[in-house]
Amino acid sequence: GPYCRNAGPAAPLLVTNSSAVTVLFNSTSHHSGRGLLLSYATSQHPGRGERPPGMHRPPRVVVYCPAGCKDIDGDIWGNPSQGYRDTSVLCKAAVHAGVIADELGGQVTLSREKGITLYESAFANGLHSKRWVKGSWGPLLHPAPSPCHHLPLPACSDALEVAAFNASSWWHEVDALGQDRAWAAERAALSTAGHSWAAEPGSEGAWLELDLGTRRNVTGIITKGSSEQYDYYVTSYRVSSSRDGKNWRPYRGSGGQEDKVFEGNTDSHGEVSNAFIPPIVARYVR
Repeated sequence: GPYCRNAGPAAPLLVTNSSAVTVLFNSTSHHSGRGLLLSYATSQHPGRGERPPGMHRPPRVVVYCPAGCKDIDGDIWGNPSQGYRDTSVLCKAAVHAGVIADELGGQVTLSREKGITLYESAFANGLHSKRWVKGSWGPLLHPAPSPCHHLPLPACSDALEVAAFNASSWWHEVDALGQDRAWAAERAALSTAGHSWAAEPGSEGAWLELDLGTRRNVTGIITKGSSEQYDYYVTSYRVSSSRDGKNWRPYRGSGGQEDKVFEGNTDSHGEVSNAFIPPIVARYVR
């Protein structure tokens, strides 16, 4: 290099002895604020484009994202359930969606679909996405995880059924009328109306345990606070798992040497999701 303007490399393969490549784009302004998508591939991590069977289905693109994309500059708009606006930083959105672990990077499959008029914000996997309400400019990006049908255990269901809840303690509240209200472990289910689970005030090392009934493949967790009269929520937590309920293994993520600390909620209203990469295979989760 350098390769400038419309001049391309003489050979289809660009060889460099540097670990960094700078790409500079010059363009005029546009009222839509549209950006561009950039993908790269190496001999170790090839990227490719795919089109699924069927004439009218949107194309899929498979790209490789390097490690460390969580802290790069740039914004993301959207969430894992809706998808992301096409001006979002692609690999940063993949970390937010829980498709790849930031410390490892990995292959991401994208589908491009018609844009929507409202992209809701979300806090997931340590990243805040932004809310977009200005219009439906640009297509929608859906980062998708690799298929999990090869796993020997049920792996792809959206929500696992919990057979039983247990906890180190729970709060027995006595209101002004002398009535007792138990913030018991079974009230920790995300869909429970009213008050939630809360540990005994002043207790240290509190834990909540989920018995899944049988060994399952757990790919992530969603937490939410309790806004029922009190503004309660958990700001951070660790996760342990067990196959027999006796021997517990702390979750350390992708090759980590220390127990992983997950970022929790910042208020009692919103939901926060965190992905387990690699997944947890266990019956009991704390």
